[in-house]
Amino acid sequence: MELVEKAIRDFRTFLADKPCKKIDLPVKPWPAGGPRNIVLGDDVGVELGNPQDTSLACLLWSSDIKAVNDGSITLVGPDLAESAGKSMPFGKVVLVGVEGFNEENIYERCMELDHLRYGIDLDGFMLRAISQHQREWCRISKAALKRGFASGHLAAVLMKMLKNIPYVRSAEIVFLTSSAADIKKLREIVNPVFRLIAAMDKMAGEMDFDCDTCEYDDVCDEAEGLREMRERAMKKAAQKEEQTRG
Repeated sequence: MELVEKAIRDFRTFLADKPCKKIDLPVKPWPAGGPRNIVLGDDVGVELGNPQDTSLACLLWSSDIKAVNDGSITLVGPDLAESAGKSMPFGKVVLVGVEGFNEENIYERCMELDHLRYGIDLDGFMLRAISQHQREWCRISKAALKRGFASGHLAAVLMKMLKNIPYVRSAEIVFLTSSAADIKKLREIVNPVFRLIAAMDKMAGEMDFDCDTCEYDDVCDEAEGLREMRERAMKKAAQKEEQTRG
């Protein structure tokens, strides 16, 4: 979708003005934490994206596989070892080059890719429950920091999960820990994508298809394929209602 492609271009422009560090994947994988992997307040070595700071987690996709720097991991701001004892703003942008995305499957696939984060299991790393979409609040334990846990370990497991999905042909990850101002600017760039996903979410979960009262009507006008998704959802709703009456 051109709306997402524009967000990718604007994101590249945003990064061009930032001191970016390329991160190599760690030689050894980080061990899993298991079901009791909880980082309590007294154990926290670094906190990322606390609601008192700010956070953002975003997925951007492109059918142009080469538009994504496959295997690239970038950090804007200090890494974890430099920030022991601190609570920092946190941004995470995942870019994927995909094939086979269309109006029939795009919503389900976006949700599948977004939900990968809940499957990350790393000893000393905890993703806290979050009540809002497009946010991520993480804790890293003091013990994990002492053992050398870094952003590359988090990126490595996420990259592996992305590459295990057949329709993902290229993947890139960017972390930002620089400043709340940078996260705010990034949110402005990707907000149209957030609204697109919210519109798809509404289509998937609601039965009201009145465009005149919908807060995402402008998104449907801008994003090709969204009207087709709406029409398909309307048809399914009508079929379901007919079956119920029968």
